[in-house]
Amino acid sequence: MTLDPKVQRIIDWRESIATLSDNYFFEIIRMYLGEVKTPFNKQKLIEELGAFIRKEENRKTLISLLSETDLKVICAVKYISNATQEKLVSFFSGSFSFAQLYERLLNLEERLILYRKTDKNTGRTVVLINPHLEEDLEPYTKQTVLLENPEYASLSYETPASLSPELIAAYLSFIHKNSDLCKADGTFKKRTESEIEKLFPGKTEILFNLTKAFINLSLLREEGEGYEIDRKRFLSFAKLDPKLQYAYLCVASQGRFSRNSLVRQGRLLLDVAASLPHEGFSRSIILRLAYLISEDQNDVPGLSPLGSSSRFSAILNRAAASESSDSAIIENDANLSSILDRLIECAALFGIFSQKGTDVKGEAIYVAGILFDEKEVFDEEPKVLSVDAAFNVTLLPGLSLEVLIPLMDFMELKQFDTAAVFEINRKSIMRGFDAGLSANRIFSFLKKYSQYEIPQNLEISVDDWSRSYSSATIFKGYVLQVSSENSAVTENNPAISPFIAKKLGQGIYLLSVESDEQAASIIERSGLDFIGKIKTPEKTYETIGFPEFSVPQKTDKFESDEMAKPTSDEERASHFEAMRSELEKLNLPAEKKEGLLERIQHKIILSPVQLRADSVKYERIEAGGMDFSGKLHIIEGSITSNSMVELQFEDRIIVGVPLSVSKTESDANVLLEVMPERSEKLLSIGQAKFVKRIRGSVLR
Repeated sequence: MTLDPKVQRIIDWRESIATLSDNYFFEIIRMYLGEVKTPFNKQKLIEELGAFIRKEENRKTLISLLSETDLKVICAVKYISNATQEKLVSFFSGSFSFAQLYERLLNLEERLILYRKTDKNTGRTVVLINPHLEEDLEPYTKQTVLLENPEYASLSYETPASLSPELIAAYLSFIHKNSDLCKADGTFKKRTESEIEKLFPGKTEILFNLTKAFINLSLLREEGEGYEIDRKRFLSFAKLDPKLQYAYLCVASQGRFSRNSLVRQGRLLLDVAASLPHEGFSRSIILRLAYLISEDQNDVPGLSPLGSSSRFSAILNRAAASESSDSAIIENDANLSSILDRLIECAALFGIFSQKGTDVKGEAIYVAGILFDEKEVFDEEPKVLSVDAAFNVTLLPGLSLEVLIPLMDFMELKQFDTAAVFEINRKSIMRGFDAGLSANRIFSFLKKYSQYEIPQNLEISVDDWSRSYSSATIFKGYVLQVSSENSAVTENNPAISPFIAKKLGQGIYLLSVESDEQAASIIERSGLDFIGKIKTPEKTYETIGFPEFSVPQKTDKFESDEMAKPTSDEERASHFEAMRSELEKLNLPAEKKEGLLERIQHKIILSPVQLRADSVKYERIEAGGMDFSGKLHIIEGSITSNSMVELQFEDRIIVGVPLSVSKTESDANVLLEVMPERSEKLLSIGQAKFVKRIRGSVLR
């Protein structure tokens, strides 16, 4: 029998309370129900605790005491599946320190809002929302709580250069003429940089990223001393939706990835861009947005380990590393750090994002780029070419990359600026013929997209160059020669005829065969025993199409979430004042009052009923200054209770689990397992300005 999910969550919550250490369990019970009388039944105490939470007035007070920070942490727990310590620390990286987040989580657990349990699949401790409070919290826990609107310090008014079909096409024309554009280490040669800056002023960075992307997508392949454009693969790429093209180029500019990795990163990038609100998000909030979108897609939480040191890698790497062995986007490669930080920069270069300004912290604020702007709808055959008598061609925007690629086969770039200017000359036309274009095909392209008549002298020159090109041809490959009497039987042989690429003459054939083994196999299957061994074919390059997915449209998903507002600071202060007033009326020892006052400040006291003297067990948890014995006592007590401690020094604050203490003549050192990195450090207790025990162990 399958239990109702809500019932199962309540059972999980009860089990989590039951499995707390005795010290912490009874501390929680005393906080809310008072001193435990013996004999007692643990399960009955848990039921009473549940009944306390279910009381309407207690739930209302509990909700009213939630601050904005409380709600951010609760929302993160809600929207991050299997929210572990690593995920939460990474998610809030840059917003909260580990110590701040840890204490907040502990406080929310003490207030019975969160609880923890061990995930049966991973064995890791996950943090969850108390099922008794789910409905009450719903109006306050929307995803937008985690995505703060930016506070602008400055605006950007420049329209940066970005990718366009014309720029990509013009760069292909450049590569046709400059195939040896890179050094052995992949950077541009000085000559290349100089030529690019001259032809593409201000676009060197974009084109360098584009070059890396072309290589990693195998749109360029190494040939001899340089690179050759894989025309067939490029045409396949050009058939993709432009948003998809730019996303793949952006991702591939950072490395070479599997098809699955390429799709997942490209999809995340476009989903993030499509979800950016009109006012934009800062870089750190974009990282949170990416995490939430990956969770919404029911993907592997955090999507993938994209590196080992960046903020995004912290979110996507540490969080998912031990969750699934199939979670990697960059398979077996943890050396590519800062991947999304660099993706953001490249996405801004390529027009997927656009920097709108900076916030008060100096962080860049991004909105969706021009790629997501509403485009003017052009005619199917826009007249964007203009050819003059000197064979110069001016190209205006309006053609797709798929249409532009064949044009680049026979035009040579002269300048790329507001409009691209090309030249048609003998060398560029010969290159077009090499690509399989005929003179008629070239004229067809020019006439189809030109505003005016094509100059007659250009037609005469191209025809002349065509005749010259056709007068001699060099072939490389496997050539089969048979006698005239055997030519007919050879041409009609079903094993041979599919591989005849060109008939060079009577009984002379160029074969599209890739190896001696393949040639031998074909001859053997043909049954023509008069044919001997043949040699060196021209290799053909097979291309696999690029993966496609549904391209996201601009959405206001993260702008439209309406939610209830938390109570104001003044309203919460009135509760604290009322509880302190009630406390003052009680005739209690100073230590008891101090303990209850601390609970009021920690929002644990929901009603005067909890102000019981017998519920307080005084325990010193902090010491500082010259109180060496006090600091040592707190650390030794923390070792006994397996609690974490916070040590404050002149220049840093360190949080961790104390493992052991070693005393010297004038000092004592604590061996600390430092959180969250879990490295061990030996620290001086005497030099610590302040030592504090962090009660409980919400995440351990």
